[in-house]
Amino acid sequence: MTDKERVFGMIGLASRAGKIASGSDAVTGQIRSGNVKLLIITKDISSNSLDKILRNITGKDEIPCYSFGSSEELGDALGKPARTVAAITDKSFADGISAILDKINEEEDI
Repeated sequence: MTDKERVFGMIGLASRAGKIASGSDAVTGQIRSGNVKLLIITKDISSNSLDKILRNITGKDEIPCYSFGSSEELGDALGKPARTVAAITDKSFADGISAILDKINEEEDI
């Protein structure tokens, strides 16, 4: 299993556990509530959607944020139609996913 598959697998587990919000409106609400432990934004997000998310992050506690995968891949992992953004609201899931994403980013920098 590749690291990318592991990330999407963990996202799917977190979704089934009810520890993810997906879609711009749901994620924005979770950001405003201070519940977001990790933010995943797909590489194919529109500039308007990205601006909406980034406006809500400004001034909040630091939220780890990664650009990863496509909207189709994220939607598949969540068992939903294509999604461009997902917020993990559980620290354990966020830590696990972050560790793999950090590893992927290190390998890409080599």
